[in-house]
Amino acid sequence: MKLRYIYRSVLFVIGIFFILLGFVGLLLPVVPQVPFFIIGAICLMKSSNRIRDWVKQHALYKKHCQKFIEKSKFFKRILN
Repeated sequence: MKLRYIYRSVLFVIGIFFILLGFVGLLLPVVPQVPFFIIGAICLMKSSNRIRDWVKQHALYKKHCQKFIEKSKFFKRILN
C-alpha cells in the first residue's frame, strides 16, 4: 500500500515537471512542447483516478483523442 502511494506521488511530480517543460516549450521556439504535454498528461492520468476521470469526461478529449486511443493498443495499455 505504501509503495503504491510513493509510486503515484512520483508519477504526479514527474507529470507536473513535464507539463512545466511543455510551457517552457511554448515560450522557446527551439524546445518542442507537444511531447512534454503528452508525457505529462499520461503521468498525471496514471497518478490519480480523479484526474483520469476528469480528462476522460472533458469535451476536448472526447472530440479529439477518444477514437484514437480506443483504436491504439499502445495507448490503451498505457492508460488503463
